[in-house]
Amino acid sequence: MAFPHSFYTAKEVAVILRMAKPDAVYTLIERGLLAAVNVAAGSGRPTWRITEAAITAFIEARRHRPVAGARTPRTRANGRNVTKYF
Repeated sequence: MAFPHSFYTAKEVAVILRMAKPDAVYTLIERGLLAAVNVAAGSGRPTWRITEAAITAFIEARRHRPVAGARTPRTRANGRNVTKYF
């Protein structure tokens, strides 16, 4: 079994993802949006560690990708773009 090279704390992940507080990382973990491992011994408060792969997967899942077949803005006869929002 191969183990990842490094684990990050919630505080370190908050810095990587440019979040204001580690609490935001805990929320992502609780909602199941960010995979994490509880390394706490016993039944006390969880101590979460996040792998590089989990951070990469989280970022990739939220990356914007253009939709195939999406409509392009209409153009006027003079060539200027006109975007209609309704």
